[in-house]
Amino acid sequence: MEYCFFKINRNKKSQITIFIILALIIVVLILLVFVGLRPPIVISHDEKSPQIFIESCTKEILEKTLDKIRLHGGVVDPELNVLYGGEKRTYLCYTNKDYNKCVNQKPKLIESIEEEITLDITNDINRCFETLKLNLEKSYEIDMSGMKIKSELKPKEVVITINRGFKMTKGDDVREFDMFKIGMIDPMYELALVSMEIVNQEAQYCNFDNLGYMIIYPEYDISRIKTGDSDTIYRVGDRMTKKDFNFAVRSCVLPAGI
Repeated sequence: MEYCFFKINRNKKSQITIFIILALIIVVLILLVFVGLRPPIVISHDEKSPQIFIESCTKEILEKTLDKIRLHGGVVDPELNVLYGGEKRTYLCYTNKDYNKCVNQKPKLIESIEEEITLDITNDINRCFETLKLNLEKSYEIDMSGMKIKSELKPKEVVITINRGFKMTKGDDVREFDMFKIGMIDPMYELALVSMEIVNQEAQYCNFDNLGYMIIYPEYDISRIKTGDSDTIYRVGDRMTKKDFNFAVRSCVLPAGI
């Protein structure tokens, strides 16, 4: 009798165990089905967004323009310049008379660079819009107004503001934009300020103490090279970004033979 009771009890325990296992399997299957039927999580990205396209296109253009301006000393294609290292270096301070102190050629260097940026990037940015318009016209009706660009040098940043009406229409879907603002990290503002200080001292004292300046402002690397033609070539570098600004000075020149 005791044997039968033990056998029945053991059978009940086995059945309970089986039920538990089956229940767990069913739960797991339900979870798997539920997860499998759920749509995957997708980060929304509108490939037709004008802001994203124009920002990317503008930054690529702007970087090339800034490289040219830094290389040549504040302008894309310098007129008053000296050839050094195979590149034209703008005279930011210049005199063609012996003994005379140089005259600052760009007293408003920052404003001059801003204008130079705007002039150099305008046509290319307009092509960005034309490309965008052409691509979107496959699906949208596009209305685009005239364009006005403003370039600003700010601390550690260059900001481009594009004022232009851009309207996309597809049935009841209407999207309108009137301003595109693009900011790019760049030390142009700081490099221009240091260059202005160098030019001011050259115009006043016919000299600039680059070593002393770097002791006070170690974030800058400033080289000063005298050429055989009595020109001084300056390179003002930002140690953090490794970007530099190059220009020339001709001041207090001694006549040949002295």
